[in-house]
Amino acid sequence: MFRPGILAPGRFTPATLVLLTATLASAQHHGGQGITTGNVGLSRPDGVDEKDTLKDFHHAVAVQATGQQISEFQEIVKLTTAAQDKLHPYPKADKSGRGGTSPFDQALERVRFLTRKFQEGFSEPQKSGLKELTKRLEKADTDLGQEAERFDQSVQSESAEVSTHAVSLDKALTDFSNAQLALGREMGIPLATGQDLAFTLPMVTTHVNTGRRSIAVDVSGALSQTAVDGDQRTFQIETVVDLTEVQQSLTEIMNAQLYSEGCGARLTVNRASIVAASPSSSLQLRLHYERWSCMRIAGQTSMTELAESDGTVEIKLTPAISDGNAPRLNSEFKRIDATGAMADDLRTGDLGDTVRDKVSSAILGAVMAGADLKSILRGALQNGATLQSVRFQDRSGSSLKAVLQGQIRLSNDQVTLLANQLNRTLSAQGSPAAATPSPAPLPQTK
Repeated sequence: MFRPGILAPGRFTPATLVLLTATLASAQHHGGQGITTGNVGLSRPDGVDEKDTLKDFHHAVAVQATGQQISEFQEIVKLTTAAQDKLHPYPKADKSGRGGTSPFDQALERVRFLTRKFQEGFSEPQKSGLKELTKRLEKADTDLGQEAERFDQSVQSESAEVSTHAVSLDKALTDFSNAQLALGREMGIPLATGQDLAFTLPMVTTHVNTGRRSIAVDVSGALSQTAVDGDQRTFQIETVVDLTEVQQSLTEIMNAQLYSEGCGARLTVNRASIVAASPSSSLQLRLHYERWSCMRIAGQTSMTELAESDGTVEIKLTPAISDGNAPRLNSEFKRIDATGAMADDLRTGDLGDTVRDKVSSAILGAVMAGADLKSILRGALQNGATLQSVRFQDRSGSSLKAVLQGQIRLSNDQVTLLANQLNRTLSAQGSPAAATPSPAPLPQTK
């Protein structure tokens, strides 16, 4: 049987193996120097007692979360996020005298109950090793309960201090959430922290309206720190916009954009396809063209078809950044395979400008989803990023994707908020945020 703190062959978890490997690597790095026997113990040439390293190792093993505890912790974090969402806008308590009956109150009581139940399930080594963090969480829980009671009382009595109590309740809930996350990190549940130098943003699905239909667009991203100036940190940010559904529905989208009836030129898109390349992609349209003349005689409109033909056009689409710090999509004809009136209208008439503008507008609407940081992480990335480049991803045979790169400046508090938001978001999706290995901190710049 494997008991906490005792290593059994073949029963190492991944986290245990990482810790053990680090310990062994450290010993190998120092070449075994400084090892003595007897009652003296182990020492290392860097002045750190080897017993300290083993103590940390055994502590990590003793408090390490089980698979069931990880699942329970994910659920608690998810419910805490749900309670925070119900707090905004501030809820109204039941004024019947019972109190605590709003959806927020019910969600809050549930998450507090499950948090206490989670702690009660600790093993004896976990109770001992997590004593300080448990005390911190218990105090945060007590403070949260008091602030919730004050807020409910102020709402029921219609007190003028309701806004003040709401702010205090919001802070208490944030402190409670931070104490939860600190406990989870100590138990070896991989979580992001405000000290990390890189973050992976979760994939978010947004819907954009293009070609008279709603298209699902998946947006993911990553941040990596590039500079520090006092309390301000600069991150390189990259977002990837997956345009697979746009690509799959391209004929329908383009036909909705270009189809017209009535007098003058009419176009129908028989087939649309796009070949992803960097920096420009090529969109090919197979078009059916008609030109109609209209005459009004005796109060009625008479329509006559003057020309009809089929043709193919290829349009070069080049992403760029506008002066307003927003993506744009430049379009130009690479090839026009058409004859007669159709060729003339596309090359010299308004029809050519209309086709290029509507094509680029339909694709750009989906690309813009990658520039909306608020949709990727609500609340954490409110600062606007300075876009530096946008391009189509050049991967042969892959689906159409757009990559946007830029910079964003965040304070230390905002980075901590980002880390906590990531943990809550990823826990709600079913997997905790993996801590990204970070390089050595950059020196501060003045």
